[in-house]
Amino acid sequence: MQQMNKNICMMRLKKSFLPILMLLIIYSCDRKDISFGTIPENNYTNIVYTDTIGVNISTVLTDSFATNGDTVFLLGKYNDPYLGTVSARPFFQLTVPAAIPTIPATAKFDSLSLIIRPNDYYYGDTSKYQTIYVYELANAINYSYNNQLYNTSDVAVKSTPLGIKIMRIKPRGYDSVLIRLQDAKGAELFSKLQQSAAVISNETEFLNYFHGISVAFGNNDTTAVYGINAKAGNIVMRVHYHTTIPYPEDQYIDLPSLSNGFAFNQVLTNRTGTGLVPGTTGRTEIVSANANGFSFMQPGTGLTLKMTFPTLSSILNNENVVKLMRAELLIRPASLSFDKNKYLLPQQLFLKQTDESNIEGSNIMDSTGYNVLYASPVTDDIYGENNYYKFNITSYINQLLNTTGSSNKGLFVDNIPASGANADRLVINNSAHSGMHSQLLLSFMVINR
Repeated sequence: MQQMNKNICMMRLKKSFLPILMLLIIYSCDRKDISFGTIPENNYTNIVYTDTIGVNISTVLTDSFATNGDTVFLLGKYNDPYLGTVSARPFFQLTVPAAIPTIPATAKFDSLSLIIRPNDYYYGDTSKYQTIYVYELANAINYSYNNQLYNTSDVAVKSTPLGIKIMRIKPRGYDSVLIRLQDAKGAELFSKLQQSAAVISNETEFLNYFHGISVAFGNNDTTAVYGINAKAGNIVMRVHYHTTIPYPEDQYIDLPSLSNGFAFNQVLTNRTGTGLVPGTTGRTEIVSANANGFSFMQPGTGLTLKMTFPTLSSILNNENVVKLMRAELLIRPASLSFDKNKYLLPQQLFLKQTDESNIEGSNIMDSTGYNVLYASPVTDDIYGENNYYKFNITSYINQLLNTTGSSNKGLFVDNIPASGANADRLVINNSAHSGMHSQLLLSFMVINR
């Protein structure tokens, strides 16, 4: 029997710790006096491994969230096979140039255009054409409440678009997109610039005259969401004109965008059939069983992925377990929920502590204790099955094991966006689904008895 004990170095925990307990009882009748978390001599211990600790998943849905003041706009609309329709449009103000040149009386107006600059971000199907509408705001932008503007905020626009353009936006490579606007508005602006009218004398006067702009896709377009550079001056409304004396020469004046607290993204969703139905105002937690067996992360639309480990404390019921050696969390995207073209996986994930209140706590740190713990996706490019993000959360799990009443504590999964506001999402399935599901992998030191 003693020789057999020396040869056994690893055991796999199954559905419960009862099989381990039975084996350990065979080793000896006397328990060594060792407290949980201490390291006994090697002769007294073995290492065991389990991947059967339950990982409960849910989606925390936030009905509204602030979107103003960001330096990235989202523009577009796409139909997500898991999350329904997502649409996004920016609202922003323009201002007068720092210096307005003198325009001779003989100069002639040519055209008016809006120039926007994509930032190479996209999410969805970029292969189709879409219709871009530019609207002049009918009212000034005002804060909704708490001096903020939200994903659900809205500002009335004039019924007739300032400009329309049908095009296919390439996913990457566009330096700028030019949309021609109404000649009537252009001629009006040109006249005021040429005459040095009061409405273009300073920013305040101009905003009283021209409240701002919103850009949207057509109602029937469900192609993709694109990122737009929203830093001050990266969007311009350009007045084109030409002079004829002493020779013909093309000229223009730019009215640049403002990057301030009144610039915001409107992000709306239609989640019919997904099970993601908000409850009362604020945050609603929806278990995966009520969302077709899935849970989701899409911060750009108010969805946060939550994970808890309610059976973790059962480990302490086994008196032979004395130390947690390693804890790894594998977050596995649902099979076929992503690809390399339309629905890309988030480039990096990180974890935040939370509990039954669903309030965000501190970040999970790496082994140094000083840096935030990140994970990038590992993808199975051959079979497409073994895809995951891996986190070493030994310190956090050890904290839960040594904290009374920690069964309701858990983790939020968040992403590091490539560029500001985004529509990146992650879909994971619960253990009732066929295919791979997320796991908590634990290694323990146990006593030889």
